[in-house]
Amino acid sequence: MNKHTLAILIICFSVLLTSYNTSAQNQIPNADFESWSGGTPTSWDTSNENILGTDFICVTRDQTNPYSGTSSAKVQSVTHNIFIVGPVTMPGILTLGDVVIDILNATGTVEGGVPISGLPKFLKGHYKYTPVAGDSCIIGIGLSKWNGTSSDTVAYAYKTFGDPVTAWQEFSIPIEYTTWIEPDSMNIMLVSSNIATGSPTGGSTMWVDSLWLEYSQVSVNDVGFNRECIVYESSDGSSLMVNTPGKHARKIELFSLNGIMLQSIEKPGAEKVALPLNNLTSGVYIVRVLLQDGSSRSVKFARF
Repeated sequence: MNKHTLAILIICFSVLLTSYNTSAQNQIPNADFESWSGGTPTSWDTSNENILGTDFICVTRDQTNPYSGTSSAKVQSVTHNIFIVGPVTMPGILTLGDVVIDILNATGTVEGGVPISGLPKFLKGHYKYTPVAGDSCIIGIGLSKWNGTSSDTVAYAYKTFGDPVTAWQEFSIPIEYTTWIEPDSMNIMLVSSNIATGSPTGGSTMWVDSLWLEYSQVSVNDVGFNRECIVYESSDGSSLMVNTPGKHARKIELFSLNGIMLQSIEKPGAEKVALPLNNLTSGVYIVRVLLQDGSSRSVKFARF
């Protein structure tokens, strides 16, 4: 009998609103997987499911060799034979959302998330992995923003890891923003098999521990101001990027909070301009953009 697969492929985000907060504190709940209840880590959902009377236990607490603390999460793809159906493989899934299995169609979704504030730049943590038959695991993050009717994707990122890793190794996943708007909801998903490109392989196992979000050294007040002046930090942290979509700036000025001009760029002739931050000390600053139509935009940001 053919092998059946329950693949979780869709990530949806729920409505979760929070106040603006630029603190770099870790906003991932139970990020060290120290708290467990009913066989699952607190604040997380898993693909531990009962399918037609058969229990698939894909995520368990492992206290034998954690990276830190007393435990880590063990995430494993599990295969069981189900009467009449045959062999079914359930990928190990650990998520901040809710796993919803559709037994009849052999599919599922991951819905929801948790509140978040600020604009994290990296998802980081530690993992180990034992793949079977060329399998690979997936670690991903999605950020969204409620628009009044539904949630828009603000940023997402994921990586696949296929090499065996027997000792704890740090991973770092840069978060790609599709628009520079502060998100209000976050979902993280860790999957023991690469369900995006093929069927999961029973036995593939990953361990995860000590997750955290890394924030930039620049916090911008009112990101996407009027959508005519978007200010954000460059990926390497060396510059402040000033983007004026659809309108060319004739001058960009940088001021200290007490009004002293620190930099001025005349007629850059581009929609996107970089202001060097290398010599900028910690403090609050103001960027003023004078557009060709005579109007101006000002954005406040903090350098930590």
